[in-house]
Amino acid sequence: MRTSSTSRVFPPLLVLGLAALVACRGGDPCATIVDRQIECAPTEQRSYLQEDRPRALASCRERPDPAALGCAEKRSCDEVRRCSEGVRARDQAGAVRQEIEAALASGEGREAALSTCHFIELKDEGVKQLCGQLFVQALATATHELEAIRDRGSDPEGRCFDLGMTAERVSAQARHRAEALCKEVEASERARRAITEARKNIETRTPEVPFECGIAAEDLGRLNNDWARARLAELTRACYVELGASILPAVVPTMQYTCEFHVGQVFKAVQKYKLVDPTLAPWIEQATAKCGDAPPVP
Repeated sequence: MRTSSTSRVFPPLLVLGLAALVACRGGDPCATIVDRQIECAPTEQRSYLQEDRPRALASCRERPDPAALGCAEKRSCDEVRRCSEGVRARDQAGAVRQEIEAALASGEGREAALSTCHFIELKDEGVKQLCGQLFVQALATATHELEAIRDRGSDPEGRCFDLGMTAERVSAQARHRAEALCKEVEASERARRAITEARKNIETRTPEVPFECGIAAEDLGRLNNDWARARLAELTRACYVELGASILPAVVPTMQYTCEFHVGQVFKAVQKYKLVDPTLAPWIEQATAKCGDAPPVP
């Protein structure tokens, strides 16, 4: 974030102080500032700065800066440059502070303020603390949004990357929580797709268990928390109970010597996840003789 000299606003007393200082010393303070900047600029920039001198003078006179005059009066150009860098850092810190305080107060411009905190090198300790507050606030908001996305099974559309970046600036613990939430988001989206495919097969009377069902069940099983267990129960009901009630009556009576693959998937899932359904139970019992040795569901 950059601020031009035209964007600086100084208290009236400072401006009056500059005027008094100039009155004592004589001369045009803005001419001193601009000419010294031209003199101490890299050689390749001087011709441009010389051409730009009228605009620079007008800008300086609009918003006079006592600190800039102090820099211009340093003895060597190295001192001028160091002093000017300090003034620019002060101005940058003031502009950044204003931007972050607005984002904290109302949420206005939060994304821009976060970008500033992420990518601009900050030296002012007060501004660093404000950025820390902004990261905490943004993390809470992003977490709430992702939890809603997780519960819908929607596509996070890159939000997990942003959440991880913000959480990393808060604490290691926050980063671990963000990673766990994003695994839930990913597993939930896969579960939603699996449930959609399972219900589509019920509608079309397709006697197949979608491969997404097994993958989604594995993902949810690895998470091993209350949310994942609830989502897994929803998934297994759609994929193995509801779809199973469509597959088994159509396929079990046609099996002669071996367990048909999709019947076996339903059979083993019923055992693994302890699924109970009065409609499915008699067909599971009938399939036991041929499917009792079917490969387990992953």
